[in-house]
Amino acid sequence: MCKKILLYILYMVEITVLIFVCVDAVGFFRYGSSQSKRGELSELKEGWTLKLGEVIYPIEELPKEFVMASDAAMIFRQLPEKINDNSILAFENRFQDVQVKINGEERYTYHGLLPDQGRRMNTNVLCIVDLEEKDAGQEMKVAFQSPMKTMGLHLPSFFMGTESGLMLESLRAGLSSLVFSGIMLFFTILCIAMFLREKMGKGEKVEILAHTSLLMVLSSIWSIANCEVVHLCVGNDILLAYLSFNSFMLLPIMIPIFYSDVLVRYKKFLYRLAGVATFNFLFQNILNFWGKYQYIQMMSITYILLLFTIFALIGISIGEYTKEKCYYTAGFLIATIVFLSFYMMDVLRFFFFAPLDNARFFRYGVLAFIIIIVWICAKKVLCYVEVEIENRVYKELALRDVLTHLPNRVALEKCIESLEERGAVCKNLTVILMDVNGLKPVNDKSGHGAGDRLLCEAAKSIKEAFPEEKDAWYRLGGDEFVVLMTQTELSNEECQQRMQKATEKWKNFEHGPISISCGSQTARDVKVTKEIVHHLMQEADQIMYKNKIQYYQKKLNKRSSQEIL
Repeated sequence: MCKKILLYILYMVEITVLIFVCVDAVGFFRYGSSQSKRGELSELKEGWTLKLGEVIYPIEELPKEFVMASDAAMIFRQLPEKINDNSILAFENRFQDVQVKINGEERYTYHGLLPDQGRRMNTNVLCIVDLEEKDAGQEMKVAFQSPMKTMGLHLPSFFMGTESGLMLESLRAGLSSLVFSGIMLFFTILCIAMFLREKMGKGEKVEILAHTSLLMVLSSIWSIANCEVVHLCVGNDILLAYLSFNSFMLLPIMIPIFYSDVLVRYKKFLYRLAGVATFNFLFQNILNFWGKYQYIQMMSITYILLLFTIFALIGISIGEYTKEKCYYTAGFLIATIVFLSFYMMDVLRFFFFAPLDNARFFRYGVLAFIIIIVWICAKKVLCYVEVEIENRVYKELALRDVLTHLPNRVALEKCIESLEERGAVCKNLTVILMDVNGLKPVNDKSGHGAGDRLLCEAAKSIKEAFPEEKDAWYRLGGDEFVVLMTQTELSNEECQQRMQKATEKWKNFEHGPISISCGSQTARDVKVTKEIVHHLMQEADQIMYKNKIQYYQKKLNKRSSQEIL
């Protein structure tokens, strides 16, 4: 019942998250990437004039895309008549150099040049220009220049408001992204914790946990580095761009390695894929370091490589599933297809919109992937738990007597072996051997059911008579029992007295009074070995045999006296 409830909960969580993701995706494509900023911010859409070289003409409204031979353009317009000192102007920049002038005074510059270096790292960044009250009604000129002529020019939407308003609107717009990034970060910490636990415990699943942790770390870094709210809070666009580009280039390395841990076939091919991705990572960093190309110019290579990797993983998963017919492989195949679907959305967004947040649908894909994998692993863990429980039950049955529920002879041998392996030294090692009197007559007269009940009641009496040490009572077989105590000294007479007291209440037992003969032997300050325990058992057995003879002799004498009378 618990298993069914757990699976149902996981199933409902998965469906809910997928519905949320799909609704959010539809909302994005319907309303665009800038719709969410229209709350407390006013948009400057109209009144702009474009200057291309010597040609000047008005623009109906922004944003606007230009694919032209020229790699530079300037737009200008008059600022509103009412501006406060705490006002700001904000706009998204797509990998371009930007210069903002108000009334001829330079107020903002973005050029992508790294400090003290002759190389660039242009990125998609949120540009924020502080405005003053004196700027009201002044002319503002914004110059754009693309460092890559093939990319064309993008003239973005401009918004005016306060910094707190911008932060609030960005938080509203990116709430789902923050939530998903937080979930990814949680799973990252969980994977790392599981990895460290297995590492310290020398577990067998260290490799797959390590690779899963690395994959989740890279996914989380790329997700967080592309979040607009993080851009506003950190303020270091070069650092975020470096983290974003490099974590994204490392993903095609880790994904095949992760799959090589969970798939049986094509491991060599997966490692080769990871090798190609490693070469791409090193080659792009070398070219960027030399200043030959920017990361953004080589971004399409990584996108194509990751697409090829995902398609290859789908093909491998299909091939393995057709041969193995494994539910586990089928689940990974579904997870990969879902991940690919969301990833394709981000690819289309990047090439058609180049938004500030490049990882929006990637987060959803990773989260959906995680949910499906958790679903699969949960079912596998439940199956594993069931098998473990069955194994424990079988192990318990192998070490415990079914009739009396006492540990059996095998359990006794294992206990002795454990004590010997630990090198245990016992102050008082006591062995008490016992034999139920009169079992055969009860079996012959009343049947084996009565004899079984006699043995069960005898076992209860033995446990009551020697309660000092837990699980120290064993049934050797038939009507023979033994008690092995490592901290208690008992004389033979005391053992006999305890057994008589424990069996007194069974005097009126329907199949006759219960009587148990016993014999004990103790060794002091001795290191436990099999030989010593077996020697003590032999001596206790001899004492028990003598007591048994005395019991039957008394019983015979009593019967003879009754016959004479």
